[in-house]
Amino acid sequence: NREQLIGLVQSIKSVKSPELIVCVDQEGGRVQRFRKGFFRLPSFGELGKIYDQSERHGGRATYLTAQITAIELLDVGIDFSFSPVIDINHGLSDVIGDRSFHSNPEIVGELSAAYIHGLSSVGMQAVLKHFPGHGGVTLDSHTAKPIDNRSLFDLQIDMEPYIGHFDHPEYDVAIMTAHISFPKIDSQMVTFSEYWLKHLLRRKFNYGGLIFSDDLSMRATEEVGTMEQRINLALSSGCDIVLCCHMKDQMKLILESVKYDHNTNLQSKIEQMRPSYETGFPSPFDNINELSQELDHLLNNPT
Repeated sequence: NREQLIGLVQSIKSVKSPELIVCVDQEGGRVQRFRKGFFRLPSFGELGKIYDQSERHGGRATYLTAQITAIELLDVGIDFSFSPVIDINHGLSDVIGDRSFHSNPEIVGELSAAYIHGLSSVGMQAVLKHFPGHGGVTLDSHTAKPIDNRSLFDLQIDMEPYIGHFDHPEYDVAIMTAHISFPKIDSQMVTFSEYWLKHLLRRKFNYGGLIFSDDLSMRATEEVGTMEQRINLALSSGCDIVLCCHMKDQMKLILESVKYDHNTNLQSKIEQMRPSYETGFPSPFDNINELSQELDHLLNNPT
């Protein structure tokens, strides 16, 4: 329940100073980890459908969804969510599906901007995923190794929302990689590719924020080698932080396996992921019920 969750987060944060950062996948729709005692969050696909009927209402509903997400998470001590998903819905990927805002990259860019703005209004950072795009494959990287045979030119449509945020960096954002191989672009899977992370993201796009790997326990990464090899290759290839989920029994071994030395700026980047809400007027923390009522109205009356 909510009280247990608050106690758990507080106990994690008391382990060290500065406090450990606590995060979650709280996208909405079928990927909402906290449900009991929390508002039901719409999927990004639902928000895209509202946009199709009214651009103004779609943008507003997306902004409200992000605000409510951030307020509820901050209230229990969670620092950020791994959201929004800005993959393009090409109608191919079941694992993405309605987790995507839309099939149109311009609309994905517009709604993701509204979502990021909503998070930022309450002091929460956004994590864009799954770079450079998971929507062009049918296989699920949780259970298999997806291969996307498009060229870099053909992939521009998927990267358009990312490039839009890089070109207009109104808010700091982090990025999560996709466990996908693009053999016509690079031989290595994105998470383990210096080309994708160091050359393209860092140099060409001049991206300076945090790069998270997706979960390294997913089936797509198994061919890379042992967990120790996966961790160190991901870090040396350009990931700042790697996720190792569902592996609590191996955590001591995982921590001891990290050999790659991080750059000295990493801690300052991590600190930027902490919530930074500045008290203002009016505070969105004071009117979450009104926000949720407005969102429900837009969901039920999209036009």
